[in-house]
Amino acid sequence: MSNIDRQRITAVQILEGLGYTFAGGGWKAPAGTVASLVPEADTMHGQLVRRADDLAGCTENSPEEQELESIVNAIEAYEAKRWPEGKIPGGKG
Repeated sequence: MSNIDRQRITAVQILEGLGYTFAGGGWKAPAGTVASLVPEADTMHGQLVRRADDLAGCTENSPEEQELESIVNAIEAYEAKRWPEGKIPGGKG
């Protein structure tokens, strides 16, 4: 057996030991991991975008403007991590 084969076997054992399963041509993260929180995080992102839309055009120097700024910062930070290439895989953009 080659060294690369031993490395692959060890990697699979480690992943399975961490609760990952291989199905449908890819590795699936165990429940409760960060990867399993993506749908919830995307939902929260959508809610923040809707709230930012509601606050658009608010009065300058108002509490709403401060809230909008915080929300925009959170949205931009999330999008930079979630879609580092600036697009959704398989999406239109």
